[in-house]
Amino acid sequence: MSVSTSNGAARSDPERFWPGLLSALRLSPATAYVLRTLLSMGIAFYAALWLQLGTPASAAVTVMIVANPSRGGIVSKGVWRIFGTVTGAVAAVLIMAAFGQTPMLFIAAFGFWLGLCTFASSMFRHFRAYAAVLSGYTVALIAAGAVSAPDHVLAFALSRLSVVTLGVVVSTAVTMIFQPSVTTDGMRARARAAVRGVARLLLSRADGTPMDDPAFIAERTRLAGEIERLDEGVEFSGVEATDVNRHAASLRRGLAALYAALLSVSIAGHSLNLLATTAEPPPRPEPSPDGAEIKEESGPPAPVTAEPPPEDIVDRVRGLLQEIAQYDPQDGRSPLAMAEKIAATAAVLTHLQGSVRSLDQMNTLARIHQELEQLYAAMAPFAAWRAGRKPYHQGRQLVAFKDYETALRNGARSFLAVVLGGCFGYFTGWDMAPTLMIILAASCALLSGAPSAAAASIQFAKGITLSTVLAGIWEFLILPHLTGYALLALSLLPVLAVAVYYTTVPRYALLSLGFVIFFITQLNLTNRMSYDVVAFANSAIAFVLGAWVTVLVFRIILPPNPMRDASYLVRRMRRAAERLIARGGGRHGQRDWLGWLVTYNQAMQRLFMRLQVDPVLRSRSIGDCGALLIIAQEALRLRSLFPALDLPPVEREVVRGALAQLSRLRQPRRAAAGAEAASAKLLDLYEAGGARRPGLLHAASGFRTIAAMMPQAERLLALECPLPEGA
Repeated sequence: MSVSTSNGAARSDPERFWPGLLSALRLSPATAYVLRTLLSMGIAFYAALWLQLGTPASAAVTVMIVANPSRGGIVSKGVWRIFGTVTGAVAAVLIMAAFGQTPMLFIAAFGFWLGLCTFASSMFRHFRAYAAVLSGYTVALIAAGAVSAPDHVLAFALSRLSVVTLGVVVSTAVTMIFQPSVTTDGMRARARAAVRGVARLLLSRADGTPMDDPAFIAERTRLAGEIERLDEGVEFSGVEATDVNRHAASLRRGLAALYAALLSVSIAGHSLNLLATTAEPPPRPEPSPDGAEIKEESGPPAPVTAEPPPEDIVDRVRGLLQEIAQYDPQDGRSPLAMAEKIAATAAVLTHLQGSVRSLDQMNTLARIHQELEQLYAAMAPFAAWRAGRKPYHQGRQLVAFKDYETALRNGARSFLAVVLGGCFGYFTGWDMAPTLMIILAASCALLSGAPSAAAASIQFAKGITLSTVLAGIWEFLILPHLTGYALLALSLLPVLAVAVYYTTVPRYALLSLGFVIFFITQLNLTNRMSYDVVAFANSAIAFVLGAWVTVLVFRIILPPNPMRDASYLVRRMRRAAERLIARGGGRHGQRDWLGWLVTYNQAMQRLFMRLQVDPVLRSRSIGDCGALLIIAQEALRLRSLFPALDLPPVEREVVRGALAQLSRLRQPRRAAAGAEAASAKLLDLYEAGGARRPGLLHAASGFRTIAAMMPQAERLLALECPLPEGA
């Protein structure tokens, strides 16, 4: 017996040892990201030295630039970086070949190319925007080495492409080997967590939490940012999984529905609270004198046993939301069962709406039903994807939002900054003028897409200045005493480890990124080092001057104006809603609501970014945008319902006029008055009829909702410009 026990213990020790060792070595995501990035930088730099490439440090810089916590992000950014480098290299060769002997024309041509690329980057999303930016300032990176030898510009272009490709390949390989989890796993977990978060907010609001509660506002803002980033997750997952590409449009429509659910969570939660406090069972149809029930003008008689009374549906909705709120984001099971529960509860609400007789109760039920529909529309595409079915949401090709005004300003700013910097170098004859142009070009192009470019430029400039100081210390006090790659790597490891870690902290991300990139660049590490204090000081002046001139550029030359941008975005959103309402509805005019919502959400996200300068206004605008969404959705529903109402001439004209006013949202008070009048007419017609016509009550409820939401929409529209009196 003792032998048997001993053998069993001996067999179980290894079984306990390996899981324990793996658990001990399990690192936090941030630590693992830092270690992968440092390993990739070390391998890429060593390989560039071994291959004797012209600028080996650029391979390490490339690793830092394409670094991303997700595997799909690494691959996506790497592919677009190579594409941008190739495009920029071709442009550099052509510009140098055409204007290499005429400096002013070269400066103008380079400025035009950078401005064009910056304009394009403002029109694209995700890493396509970065590829456009890179295409612009790659010309400066190549031209800086080819200024003194224009005939060798092709060699410089190929050298640049070589180090960039090396950095991308090494970074991708290291990530694939040392990051076991794929991007799709993380995206699924984050999507489930976002749905859970919306359900929790909805329950919180239903429990009486005021909409101006700081914790409520903070959580809603956090969830808005997380849903925005999930769109990026779909992009990255498509790089790794072909099935994600097939479902990408459907998944994006689902995320748009989830975003709409978040924006209207305050209204829906309040409706659930209101229904719970005022609920009464719908009245049974009264029997006629002969004992028969009163029949409707058309259709079967109303059932004697009514649908579940409102207090029952409140409990059911609350139970469903609590189940969603407790849904484990790491649970790998298909969300199909949860989606089916949401659909079943929404179906009960639909039947219940056909039996209520109160306009207020109809309004509250409609808001809760709409919220459940949006939650279902968010979960269904993920359920279909996980079940291997065809994409759930179908529709036209999605259209990205194009911010033309901001793109033109960003492109013009980059053009002017580079031309002014180039003219300064030309007239002063400064030999570091190409370096100055590189800093100006890269900074103006990269920072144009920041929510607050002026503040971002200061952080970036601080990082470049700090990198210059430490690069001088390392190059002249530490590196001369080192021999061999191992000691070099060990000397740089502590500095780079701290800097790479702080790139994961949003508050210090830009400062740390600027530091890492330009610290490695200014060390100018090669196989054969040369230590020239005067040359380093001359270069350091160009780096620091370029960094702080960029700050002046963003404050003086076409400076960003968040409120002006907000006005432009609100105008675009209003016009988009007006066109949707005017053209939507009818058998042949029905629009792809979720497809339109994807584009509309991108405009809203840009608006919220611009309003970060005023947190109170930003928080208020989130709810106001939700009100405008509800107005647009109700208007579409009313347009589709209008032909089936069979209204008398007077009521028909009132409803037609109210719908026409909704396509002129620049006059919100008139639209609200028209909606209120249409609601009153339809309600009178409903109450005057001897039989129930639920369609009339549905339409009256829709117009009443629009009238109630219009004051919130008016606050949003006031950002466009002060509304005319009596609008």
